[in-house]
Amino acid sequence: MTYLRPALVTCALLLSACNTVTRVPVSSSPTASLPVLTDAETGTDGLFFGIFRETASHRTVPATVAAELRRTPASVMWFEQWGNEVPFPTQDVQALQEQGVLPHITWEPWKADLALDDPAQVRLGNIVAGQYDAYITRWARSAAATQKPLLLRFGHEFNGNWYPWATGQNANDPQKYVQAYRHVHDLFRAAGATNVQWIWTYNNDDVPGEAWNAPAAAYPGDAYVDWVGIDGYNWGTNPSWGNWRTVSDLFGSAYAKAQQIAPSKPIMLAEFASSDVGGNKPAWIDDLFQTLPKSFPKVRAFTWFDIQKEEDWRINSTLASQERFIVGLRGKNIRSSGAAMAQVPARTSGGSAGTPSTALPTNARLLANFETLTDGRPTSQDGGRIFLSGYQQDAAHPSSFSNQAAGSEAAPLTVPASGSRSQYAAFDYAVAAPNQYAGVVMTVELRPRSGSDVVGSDQSAYRSLHLDLAGTGATQVRLELIGERSLGIADGSNPQTYVTLPAGVISLDLPVSRFTQPDWAPTKVATTDVMKRLAAVQLVVDQVPASGRIEVDNLALVP
Repeated sequence: MTYLRPALVTCALLLSACNTVTRVPVSSSPTASLPVLTDAETGTDGLFFGIFRETASHRTVPATVAAELRRTPASVMWFEQWGNEVPFPTQDVQALQEQGVLPHITWEPWKADLALDDPAQVRLGNIVAGQYDAYITRWARSAAATQKPLLLRFGHEFNGNWYPWATGQNANDPQKYVQAYRHVHDLFRAAGATNVQWIWTYNNDDVPGEAWNAPAAAYPGDAYVDWVGIDGYNWGTNPSWGNWRTVSDLFGSAYAKAQQIAPSKPIMLAEFASSDVGGNKPAWIDDLFQTLPKSFPKVRAFTWFDIQKEEDWRINSTLASQERFIVGLRGKNIRSSGAAMAQVPARTSGGSAGTPSTALPTNARLLANFETLTDGRPTSQDGGRIFLSGYQQDAAHPSSFSNQAAGSEAAPLTVPASGSRSQYAAFDYAVAAPNQYAGVVMTVELRPRSGSDVVGSDQSAYRSLHLDLAGTGATQVRLELIGERSLGIADGSNPQTYVTLPAGVISLDLPVSRFTQPDWAPTKVATTDVMKRLAAVQLVVDQVPASGRIEVDNLALVP
């Protein structure tokens, strides 16, 4: 929402004082006697209903909405600012989760009582530099502790000009926004908050409408996004710059952008509403429920901004508007299950909610299941180091990856067991262009080092390498068998093979005979001889450019 339109600063900063709400009495509505609709369906088809209301107790919203609109919401949205480092709203989140409603927090990195350019204002650069890491981590740990899904919308409407994190404010740019978004996301992952679903949200209109401010330039990558959110308002003709806009006009262009930017992601109208001034709001609401499933089928959820603010955005601004909304909510495609809504991203994108590995053969040699931790970081089954590294041809365009700030040999993320998946390793990456060559590497050393040298062992009895793999961004990854240094094999020229990144999790069994050295390798060593002195296995993302996430589990050798 555009909280800081110039003439409305006072109202924006004193929101509760500006919202003198007089709602239409339920008893005056002809639909008051309709039964309240709930949703016990487990499937993910349909359009999920969400709502925002300004209240001191968000946990009470589902009951009041059900009483007034005769349908329970699937999600309840509200805003939390970073000012004064407000703690995570655990009580409201857990109370909603217990009601089967998906909490939806819009997390705003700013201090609303300061001007956008105030030196004390929250800045994207300071987020990236780690100034707020302790605060972010506290939120992440509290979110993880709820152990149930919730939605987090960080830094929304970045393509507008009314927030300090906007790409056109405070010397920001799209890349700086991406860095800040990823930084916050990575801290949540590191804290085990894998129950959080991330909504990347832009305004329907770019303000200013210039090429550099297009949302695509600020997309963090598929690995960092679960939902694509679009915000937009039918302002009507009350503001001098406003006009009455149909649902198709309001969202058509923004919807097309979402399909181009992130075709595998579900779309949410994350914040929207209509004024009464300049057109027929009841008819607009009718059009909403008819147009979304027909013209915007990838929109899977919507959140109505149900307060009186710059305009009277409320559903019940008139009795006729409330009646049409109640009728619309009784459509067969409208959903109210928070649990089902939480499953939409996995069902839509085929992300990391795929099937786990089948049981390994009893005679397999498990190299790493990423459940063994030493000093808080994963090790191989025999105590070898597991770490991330990067390389690039041009140091001005470096590769980046999770936990990179921790220094050399940074540990990958470990994602706790959830559902049918056991704990696994993951890392987010970005391989930058222009580079003739570049990449991000995860190395699994089989045994503890001898001094600074890796230690090999004879694994020649095994015929296949097994792993469970999922990923986004790149189309393929490289797997390498690393022998002892005494073999004299140059970096990058070990026996290797490429595999296509799957849609979802897949179990792979790769014959050792498939691993061969590249033609340019200066020293040729038979793969069988490498297996006799096998020291490590590496997974490499070397597609330029690419950014995304890799997930690995159950690395093993199979006879």
